[in-house]
Amino acid sequence: MKKLIFGVFLSVVLAGQVFAVQNGCKEKPDVNQIKQSLEPVLGGAKVVRVDQSPVKGLYEIIVEARGRMIPVYMDCSERYLITGEIIDLKEKKSITREKARELAKEAVEKKMKKLEKAVGKEKIEKLKKALGERFADVKLVDLSKIPKENLITYGNPAAKMTVYVVTDPECPFCAKFDTEMKKVLKNRKDVKFELILFPLPFHKYAQKIVQRVICEESVSKKKEILEESFKAVQERDEKKLKELGKECKKGKDVIQEHFKFGSEAGIGGTPAIIFPHGIMVSGWMTADQINKVLDALK
Repeated sequence: MKKLIFGVFLSVVLAGQVFAVQNGCKEKPDVNQIKQSLEPVLGGAKVVRVDQSPVKGLYEIIVEARGRMIPVYMDCSERYLITGEIIDLKEKKSITREKARELAKEAVEKKMKKLEKAVGKEKIEKLKKALGERFADVKLVDLSKIPKENLITYGNPAAKMTVYVVTDPECPFCAKFDTEMKKVLKNRKDVKFELILFPLPFHKYAQKIVQRVICEESVSKKKEILEESFKAVQERDEKKLKELGKECKKGKDVIQEHFKFGSEAGIGGTPAIIFPHGIMVSGWMTADQINKVLDALK
């Protein structure tokens, strides 16, 4: 939990290690004001609610970061943010961890209700069997928020089912997923895959490769560049990856649009596969696993 909290709020700079504790906090704090103060430094995380903390002199603030709810704290002056754990020495327990577990349980219950509403109980049971342990990490994505332009389509354009794939041309697991995706398409015409290009910041050449792909007019050329990049990743051909890239203004704008969607959807890595009904599974999958999920959601 400590690693998660500090990872999410790496950009937060505390004014000092000592914080002012007042006699008590406002019974009804100004939530909008606290949001305005905190959200600019939370690295994309959102303030969900503000409660009284079990510790006198602090607010307990519930923050949503990449789909997870995390408790952090603020002093009554609303100047200092505290991201560490609160330990009850008398009870020998972490108040912060207990709250995090409570929030996680609430999130699971809320997700199950949304899933039931989206696909029905029968399909949920099939989905559980198809995904096994990975079912616990399923997220729901609002399909209406997916950017519909500048995607690359594989498969039957008139297919009944659409799978969106958030992918990076320099990602080894994206290259592996690309191979599995093509295996699926060899045997079924009821699905198409729409690729959302999402170059991760720590990949050296991905940004320029994506920019070039987006600015190419020919769909076949776009696919050719992607295939070459996936091949270069698998062969660890850094020279080839460098050659494939090219800067492009439109490409930069589209990438920012895709990043905005990714942030709102809680996407932190690639590949991320968004199945029908907005059911998202993170990480690469085999053709067999993909088929099982698709059959469960028919």
